Amino acid sequence: MGEIAIALLNKELKFCELSSESSNNTRIEAKVGRNKRAKIPYKNLIYRSGIHVNDAIDPQKFSSVATQMSKTLDLHLAWELLSQNLIENETEQIDVYEISDLLDFEKDPYLIAAIYLHIHKDSLFFSIYENGLLIHSPQNVEAVKTARVRSNRENEDEQTLIKSIKNQSIPSNPSDHQSQLIQYLKKFVILGESYSRSAKAIDLINRISNNSQGDLQKTGFKLLEPTGIINLDIPYELEKLEISTKFSGNLIKKSEILIPLDYEWEDLTHLPTYTIDDENTLDRDDAFSLDKDNNRIWIHITAVASIVDSGSIFDLEANNRMCSVYLPELTIPMLPRPISENISTLQPRFRRLCLSLRLDLDEKSKIIKHSFVKTTIETNDSLTYNDADNVFSNPTEQLHNLLSKIEQFTTNSKSERERQGAYSFNKPDVAIKISEAGKVNVSMSSAHSRSKDLIAELMIVYNAKIAHFFMTNQIPALYRSQDDSRNSHSVAAIGPLDWYLASRSMKPAKISVASGRHSGLGLDLYCQATSPLRRFTDLCLQRQAIEYISKSTNTYGPKELSNIGVESEIRVREIHGVESRRRKYWLLRFLEQEILNGTLPNRLVATVLENDSIRSALIELTEFPLRGRCLIPQEFKPGNECELKLNGVDLWDLTAQFSLL
Repeated sequence: MGEIAIALLNKELKFCELSSESSNNTRIEAKVGRNKRAKIPYKNLIYRSGIHVNDAIDPQKFSSVATQMSKTLDLHLAWELLSQNLIENETEQIDVYEISDLLDFEKDPYLIAAIYLHIHKDSLFFSIYENGLLIHSPQNVEAVKTARVRSNRENEDEQTLIKSIKNQSIPSNPSDHQSQLIQYLKKFVILGESYSRSAKAIDLINRISNNSQGDLQKTGFKLLEPTGIINLDIPYELEKLEISTKFSGNLIKKSEILIPLDYEWEDLTHLPTYTIDDENTLDRDDAFSLDKDNNRIWIHITAVASIVDSGSIFDLEANNRMCSVYLPELTIPMLPRPISENISTLQPRFRRLCLSLRLDLDEKSKIIKHSFVKTTIETNDSLTYNDADNVFSNPTEQLHNLLSKIEQFTTNSKSERERQGAYSFNKPDVAIKISEAGKVNVSMSSAHSRSKDLIAELMIVYNAKIAHFFMTNQIPALYRSQDDSRNSHSVAAIGPLDWYLASRSMKPAKISVASGRHSGLGLDLYCQATSPLRRFTDLCLQRQAIEYISKSTNTYGPKELSNIGVESEIRVREIHGVESRRRKYWLLRFLEQEILNGTLPNRLVATVLENDSIRSALIELTEFPLRGRCLIPQEFKPGNECELKLNGVDLWDLTAQFSLL
């Protein structure tokens, strides 16, 4: 029969029965279970008892006796005597028999085994090291005691926090550890398993929810929302994309002391010049003028490149952000507000530098000559779209003739593009506003009006002409192209089904240093350079144009521009996704507020977009731009209308539950 021994297996002390040794004396074979054998490295063989298995004793009986003895041991006195001469923070290797002698155990195998078991379970004074023991210095012992006190306190804090969250609250004065755990939970709900502390957060969620199955992020949200830790009114999507809602103090300070340079650019301050924007717009980057007996139109784009130098801290910030973010509850400009809403915005009666497009027209409002010019302008007034539409409607208004003349040009330009295959979506615009009290207001307006169409076409003309400017002069640029759609459709999509089918057939626009046709706009060449305050790629292209006009050189080479284009496309797509999610969130909040909890009738008209036997029908509300799914009979075909009842909304999944009336 083999000798009973203690070995370290999988970080645990195990009693085993030794048998044969390897020829090179590096391992020894042992029976570690009823029918299990293992080859144990000698370094893992902690203690050989000298007792061999017989009818009266086996490893299990030996283990039982030694384990019971280990529970009554107190090694404190032995440690005090043995550690007297240790240097601060030092450890020293000792023999187990030094401890047993002090305890008057002599060399009793059961008691020696008990010492090892006790130390393995509680390594305050001693620890197992290879085949021997280490004694810890008083300083190390105190450090371990302090750590244990902290650990016990933290365990108590965790239990208290778990109990509080189960009761839909948090401790009134959370400890530092509890605050840290709350942050772990919150971050996991926002970021998911990509969060570095997700394992701890998942452990807490499982303990709070008694090992709930399914989507743990959603489970975490449901646990935290009643406590106030998580509030979906806050756009956490920004944190997921690492988009800061604020600029650094240093960046703000430096932007506040910027002084616009007064270059000797062509002075157009004598021309009547106007901007037309939404009523809440503060970053006005485009304006227009009419001169030379109404036969010359100027389209002005604020010269942000004259303020924001390539490689400057403002340029690096814009490069990092890539574009402005427009959420119903929040606007985050690409550039600090002192730039985007002050020294670079086209405010009335302030001199501003612009990169302007001059269009010379014939008597039929056709372009006979055009050029890009570095100019200085001063806008006379800033109109809202409503203001401008009222001017169109009233022939006695001072600006009626000016706007009408420009409209004649933009109408001709748009008609020509439509002949080349351009199409548009006549989808209404949704405006969502949130009051300070949290009340949501939703209003719908036409995407088209005479003033909106006028400004949109002026921007398209500018972008098309600057694309030709880059191509003609062989200047590296970022072109936007779009392949022909998969299916033919009308020039203007009208109604939910048309919008749905047209959007499915359209191929996505691409951005590249290689030029290509933009089928959606009916143009052979197209760039975007009209929003240098709001899009980084527009700012880069404006730099390219100004640099070439000034020095016949380029700021960027093709490779650098291509890299910027790729990064921009990815980032802008992510940001547009956040903007879309937030609009949908607030629209669902509005329906919950006004229909489920308010006074609006719970009867919603919807258009069927898809309806097959495989899944619930896809529908779009007629009054609000919201799609969802609902179980309706097969006789409802795409394009048919139906009346629905709203049964609930899920603000986490951004879905609404409907039933047929």
